[in-house]
Amino acid sequence: MDGPRRLWWARPRKLCALERPGGGGRSHRPERREADIAYLVSKGVRLVVSTMRTRHNLTHYEEAGLDWHHVPVGSCAEGADALEEILPLLRRELRHRGAVALHGNRHTDFVAAVCAAHLHESRSLAPAAGLAAAAAAGLSVTPECAQLLGVDYAEVQPRSRMAASTAAG
Repeated sequence: MDGPRRLWWARPRKLCALERPGGGGRSHRPERREADIAYLVSKGVRLVVSTMRTRHNLTHYEEAGLDWHHVPVGSCAEGADALEEILPLLRRELRHRGAVALHGNRHTDFVAAVCAAHLHESRSLAPAAGLAAAAAAGLSVTPECAQLLGVDYAEVQPRSRMAASTAAG
């Protein structure tokens, strides 16, 4: 079974970050949502944390037998309080059996930041390394996301076209 298109298992079999199951924004597809939720269930996910501003998908998680928690976040620039709410939730929930999935809508920079912060807190992984791993897995990592964690964006995206053109200019 293929999984969601943009997915990062920050802690294999325990914590993943992804875009909204079914795709985000106007690219959302109900049949893809069903397949993505089935994938999460098959991988042992028991709790979904949604950071979308809307409550989309929450009833579908209930129908699939998943618990959910909703923490609306507009953007990484507005995410400091939400980060402080979600980190203790992850500490508590990851002690239990099963996995936790954390998703935004189509923007995955905030969930990448949350997972990188969790890895720093629980595994002493440098936040820049966590963000780089999220980017390598296909999640969005933005300057705002790096700033939320106090990371220099150049440490995360040193070979991006923008960084290369700025250095050459």
